[in-house]
Amino acid sequence: MMRAAAAIFVALALLPAIARGDTAELDKQIQAMLAEPGDPVQTGLWFGPASAPIYQLAADRTIPAASVVKTAILIELFAVHAGHLDDPLGAAADAVLGDDKHPAMTPFSAAQRGEIRGALRGATVRTVGAIMMGSQKASNAVYNAAANLAIAALGGPADATAKIRARDAAFAGIVVGRYMLAARTASDNAATPASLAAVLAAIATGKLAGVDPATIAAMADVMMHGKDALGVHHHKEGNLDSDPMVCIKTGYYARADGQPPVVYVVGAALSAKPGTSRDAAHRRLDKLTDAVHAALRSAVR
Repeated sequence: MMRAAAAIFVALALLPAIARGDTAELDKQIQAMLAEPGDPVQTGLWFGPASAPIYQLAADRTIPAASVVKTAILIELFAVHAGHLDDPLGAAADAVLGDDKHPAMTPFSAAQRGEIRGALRGATVRTVGAIMMGSQKASNAVYNAAANLAIAALGGPADATAKIRARDAAFAGIVVGRYMLAARTASDNAATPASLAAVLAAIATGKLAGVDPATIAAMADVMMHGKDALGVHHHKEGNLDSDPMVCIKTGYYARADGQPPVVYVVGAALSAKPGTSRDAAHRRLDKLTDAVHAALRSAVR
């Protein structure tokens, strides 16, 4: 019994401290942001260390995932090619690139397909991962085509979804419903904030079923990252200007001195078509998610 109590004490001691002592003031701030005038917004939030979130709001709500679904795709791509990340993705990938009618290529114009082939034909697994995660610069077409090549390499959207969900029960809220830039009407890429947080936490803690530490470290390395006062900030953002409009920001802070990483998912989607201009609606979603992220971040000492 004493050992159990001691373990609980240690776990609590490792949680990031909330600057105000509890989450009441944090919740008050966030609710005020969400109540600001504008089109109705559906929000999903998850924030805290992997073991015990500090703050959640509708974390089990399914929202459009936009490009942040790429983090889960990255896990499966690198897991399949563990030990061979610097080898070309392979002949099958080149065949996809050469097929104008493949659903991975149909969202792009003829000119874009030429650019995509020049950038991705013969590319290594690591390079495809870095481009689709945004850490290696590329045009928007190549950036999204890299993700499409990864989805195709996993067998297509349905197989990619099945592989992601089989990896960890906590990933069950993630759906790869379509190739990037394909029409959203039939099926969309979607996720719950809790499932996205689980994906990020697995990379952040290096605890990913069936994947060796070096491969997990490579996943973290190809994410966009930079120095921050809280630690190294690994992140992936996404937004969609088609309906339903969404802006979603995800990531984790790898902290020093043995402190657990802090994970965040901040998503906001319009409940209906915008009543104002689409540019104004996008700016509002972007500003809202930035403000909520800043409030969450500032709550950690």
